[in-house]
Order: sequence, then structure tokens, then C-alpha cells
Amino acid sequence: MARKAYSDQEREQVREALMTTVIQCIADRGLIHSSIEILCKKVGISKTFFYSFFSSKEELVLHALRYQQPRLLNHARQLMEDPTLSWRAGVETFLKNCCYGARSGVAVLSIEEEQQVRRCLSEENFQAFRRDQVIFYRNLLSIFGLPAEGIDPRLFGNLALSMMMVHKAIPDTMPFLFPEVAEDMVEFQVRTLVDEMERAKNV
Repeated sequence: MARKAYSDQEREQVREALMTTVIQCIADRGLIHSSIEILCKKVGISKTFFYSFFSSKEELVLHALRYQQPRLLNHARQLMEDPTLSWRAGVETFLKNCCYGARSGVAVLSIEEEQQVRRCLSEENFQAFRRDQVIFYRNLLSIFGLPAEGIDPRLFGNLALSMMMVHKAIPDTMPFLFPEVAEDMVEFQVRTLVDEMERAKNV
């Protein structure tokens, strides 16, 4: 049986479908449960065709995390422009939506998933991704109205991501934490981070 010939437009659609699918899989089940076979089945392509786009699942994840960034920035803008929300409510809503990725479709890697992806990245690709992350967090802080010198985007990224990753790790990876107060923990951490952001914004 002859292989289907894909147009450039169809290839781009498949590439985009792979990225949106892996984002949803990470949000829903975690990367460890999302094999290339599962991703290909969801998108409706063969593994051979997958490798014409990405050399590995980890490379796909890296592209998907970058692909997710404009959507997150747009979500932040919409919250900031929402006349029914205060500044604080908008920022808190954004952070909570990211923490509860399984509900909102935001991909946040677990501790183990970060380690898995890092092991498969060259140093060059890793450093390029870190630079992209700094730019992303700087743009996000700008959308939230913080001056460039208000909060180091790397510090903001560490605080926000650690909050999201710890919440995702309860109870499987961090069984000694108390899962019954995990959402209270998120509420407290979000309030604390937004308190500091508010102080930096009003300086």
C-alpha cells in the first residue's frame, strides 16, 4: 500500500497536533504514561512518520513547552484586561490555573519528567531552552505590570514552577506531604507570591 503524501500544510497540522496532544497528555496523565505509540495513536500517524518531525519524545516535549508559552501569555493578557477582575484576582487566577494543570490543560512537568527530558538534551539545547524560559517569565511579568527591575524573572520562574511541581508531586512523589491540604497549600503560596509581586509593582 502506497504511503500517503502529505502537503506542507498537512505536515504542519500534524506537527501542531503532536504538540497539543503531548501537552494534554502531560496535564492529564503525566509524561511517563505518554509513550510515542500512544501519542501517534491519538494523532493518527505511524511511529515512522513521528520521527520525521522529532528525534525523540523529549524533543517533542521541549517544542511543546515552547508552543504553550504564547497561549499562556495570551491567557495572562485576557485576565489583565478583564474588567470584572482586579489585578490581584487576575494574577491569582493565572497562577492557580497553572498549578491545576490537569483541570486547565496546562502542561507542567513533574520532577521526574524534568530529569528525564534533561538527560536527553544536549547542553546547547538545554541552555537555549533556559534562555527562552527567562524571556517567557520576563514577558509574563511585563503583562502583569511589573517593572523590569521589579522581580528577577528567574526567581519568579523558580517560585512559580516549584509551587506547581510540588503540588503535582503530592502524594505519589512526595508521600510525606499531606494531600488533604494540598489545595490550601497552593492558596497560601499563590497569595504569598502575589503579595511580593504587588509590592514590586507598587515600588
